[in-house]
Amino acid sequence: MYSCCTKIKFFKHLFGQEDSKELLIDLLNGLFEGERLITELSFLNVEMPAESTDGRAAVFDLKCKDKDGRIFIVEVQNAPQTYFYERGLYYLCRIISGQDRRGNDWRFELYPVYGIFLLNFKSGKTDKVRTDIVLADRETGKQMSETMRQIYLEMPFFNKEEAECKTSLDYWLYTLKYMEKLETLPFKGQKQLFEKLERLAKIVNLNKKERMEYEESLKIYRDNQGVLDYAIEKGYMEGVEKGIKEGIEKGIEKGMAKGLEKGLEKGIEKGRMEGKLEGLRLAAAKMKAQGLDAATIMNVTGLDAEIIDSL
Repeated sequence: MYSCCTKIKFFKHLFGQEDSKELLIDLLNGLFEGERLITELSFLNVEMPAESTDGRAAVFDLKCKDKDGRIFIVEVQNAPQTYFYERGLYYLCRIISGQDRRGNDWRFELYPVYGIFLLNFKSGKTDKVRTDIVLADRETGKQMSETMRQIYLEMPFFNKEEAECKTSLDYWLYTLKYMEKLETLPFKGQKQLFEKLERLAKIVNLNKKERMEYEESLKIYRDNQGVLDYAIEKGYMEGVEKGIKEGIEKGIEKGMAKGLEKGLEKGIEKGRMEGKLEGLRLAAAKMKAQGLDAATIMNVTGLDAEIIDSL
């Protein structure tokens, strides 16, 4: 049996960690099913400092942003609180006003801000589970801006039985509402993520001694994994280094052999040319000794006048 996991500290443990981010994404996608699909989230600082002398800061349970810049804050409230709807509005206004840019070129390009508030009490303002507040024209109901949206989920109004739950949001609301009474979580056949949710919920509800033992075993696992990763990386780097060294040596050896072969070819060719030239010089010298004129010797040997004159 689980403790009340919808309490703030449990909610943050279940949904506010990098390891469980996919659970929060799935919960939000259940809320916005048919409207948009969230694929990525990044967690943001949950505290906005006070902007006035009264020292009133805005602190959220969870605050995150998707890849398109939309900002989501998620709040869980267990005990009834006066003006909670107004407080939610204040939170969203603080985030919106924090997007202002200095300079004359800024044209009020605001990212949409969504507030999702899970209430474990009846607010007295509605008689239904979900209240969705948008900026709309009063007469036509047409939504005029997507900049701000408030979604309130009042859990006492959710009365579906397990068999009546059909949508992703139904699965989430049922599980969150009755988690403290469940020995095992339902809907794991419909949502594989709920196996992870169940595992994390058990970890969250460990007593102090059990948590210390769990954290210690997790630390040992991570340390061993770190050692293994280091060994793999070191072996890889040594392999790369060895490969480069052997490659250079083979390259030098191959280069020297190729260079020697090329040099030898050039030497032989040069020797041939020099031998041929020397033969022509000897022939020209004999012709010159026999009294032949320079023009005739040039035509026969192909040597220039300067070489013939030097003979």
